[in-house]
Amino acid sequence: MRAPLLTRRSLLIGFSALLSAAPAHARGWQDGVVSLTFDDGLNSQLDVAVPELDKRGMHGTFYVTWENIEARADDWARVGREGHEVADHSTHHPCDLARLTAAQYQRRELAPIEHWLDASFGTGRVRDFAYPCDVTDLGSGSANAQAHRFARLLRQNAIVSARTSEGPPNPINWTRRHPFQLQALALGYDADTLEKVLAYLRRAQASGRWAVLVLHEIGDGATSNGFVSASEFAALLDAITRMGMRCATVGEVMRGLR
Repeated sequence: MRAPLLTRRSLLIGFSALLSAAPAHARGWQDGVVSLTFDDGLNSQLDVAVPELDKRGMHGTFYVTWENIEARADDWARVGREGHEVADHSTHHPCDLARLTAAQYQRRELAPIEHWLDASFGTGRVRDFAYPCDVTDLGSGSANAQAHRFARLLRQNAIVSARTSEGPPNPINWTRRHPFQLQALALGYDADTLEKVLAYLRRAQASGRWAVLVLHEIGDGATSNGFVSASEFAALLDAITRMGMRCATVGEVMRGLR
């Protein structure tokens, strides 16, 4: 549903400081906002995605898993200090959570990666999370009980938002009410062509919503496994620039909403 005009104008006030610091070509919430998010902390993201983003003055949100980034942790820390956001995607990327208690997940999956993020970027950072495997079924009980348990645990760690990997662009008021259910479009899985991605972005732009894209490997491989070629990735970034959409990290958007 289209957000009321008054609501979108109110958001502009909260975003004024954020937008004034952005490159001139990227300003303008009225033209849509998109966040480019990357899961798992993969080498191709460091080696291919980051240089392409830097070339265009764009910043991404990289949800990293410690077991994937450990060998190149210094490189990831550098990327985070250069304007990109490096955020929490758990320590080991578990997908079967029903057998874990909240205390076990805290000890095994949240505490180690959050400790590294604090040491690398400071305790004043905006804390974001992306659900590994897009699952929220932590512990026992109904699906709602499991999801609420997970969200409560994230809040206890001062995490302010959590991203899923399916759903339409996010309306402003819905995002404020449901920050632990951020909806996104996963390239390769939910959208296997650039045109489908652009249709999603145009929908966000036309309705004043927040588009969140999910990417994994940047390179040659099967689209069904989440691969996006380097040329397709570059074409996507160029299309976003031509559309006049503001590209912001998840942390920047959430800070503006707060």
